[in-house]
Amino acid sequence: MGFKSQASSPHSTPLPLVALLNLKPLQRQLTARFLMTVAQLVLPLFLGTLINWSLFGTFLVQTYIYFLAFPKDRRLCKLLVGFVLFLELVETISNGHDVINIFGAGWGNMEALDDVGWAWFSVPVMGSIVACVGQLFYARRIYIIGHNLYICGLIIIVSVIQLGGGIWTGVEICIARKYSLLQYNNVVATATWLAATALCDLIIVFSTVFFLVKLRQPRFRATYSNVSRIIRMTLTTGLLCASFALFDLFLFVMYKGTNYHLALCIELSKMYSNSILLILNSRGQFIHPSSEIHNHNQSDIVFNHNPSISMRTFRVDFSADAPGPTSQGGLEENKRAITTV
Repeated sequence: MGFKSQASSPHSTPLPLVALLNLKPLQRQLTARFLMTVAQLVLPLFLGTLINWSLFGTFLVQTYIYFLAFPKDRRLCKLLVGFVLFLELVETISNGHDVINIFGAGWGNMEALDDVGWAWFSVPVMGSIVACVGQLFYARRIYIIGHNLYICGLIIIVSVIQLGGGIWTGVEICIARKYSLLQYNNVVATATWLAATALCDLIIVFSTVFFLVKLRQPRFRATYSNVSRIIRMTLTTGLLCASFALFDLFLFVMYKGTNYHLALCIELSKMYSNSILLILNSRGQFIHPSSEIHNHNQSDIVFNHNPSISMRTFRVDFSADAPGPTSQGGLEENKRAITTV
């Protein structure tokens, strides 16, 4: 009786560290497992959110540069960038809602830490939608430079499969409602989503490189240099997106009962949105205003208006939208194809 009244006393103090060390082995094991469970739930969400918001800032900067540097770009491209910006804004707000709930209002409550919140929508659904938009964007570019309907059709089919897998994953997560139950209820859905995403990225990378290599002509130095630059950029962005999806799938399958995979999965959509803007903005280049190169299809944008400071100029090639002769051995035709990519 005395022990019970002492335990229920409002003035009881926590056990000191020495008393905790003197706990029985089973109690110490349960305590360590509890702390490990908290770390496995919270740390991946924290790291993924930091990277997600950082990439969102990068995306905003790239979006600003695009609208500033390409005011005469086609309306379809502008609508594409605006649509992706809207999707990323919704995804980031949803991610912020979950962060406030986990690290703020629900901190210390295991039920709140294990609650998926809006992650069922912001991670798989929004991630698969943005990925699908990016993959269809690349499919159109591949058709422009290669005129191959079979490759484009294959990319579209695999992209739609990953979109369906992402929505399926979101439905399974919404039904589970707990992070601790995800990897036991939606293995097939998540594996389909991430595997199809990686497969589509690899198809895009190899097909783009294949068709661009066919366009590359050593006798035209400018065209050769531009194609080589686009090939390197395509390899970098495509392989990076595919690696993210594959490593995310590896963490999901190998570390069941943890949230390790969310450290990569949260910002997966940002990888695709940034790659889209990177390809669009790659049509321009930073040069010094003292350059003697002049072209009526180019526009110089000065970012620094202080005459006392050495200024940098952003020169943008608009030859993709400007008609021109094609009598230079295919040079102008190849240039338009390259700047459209």
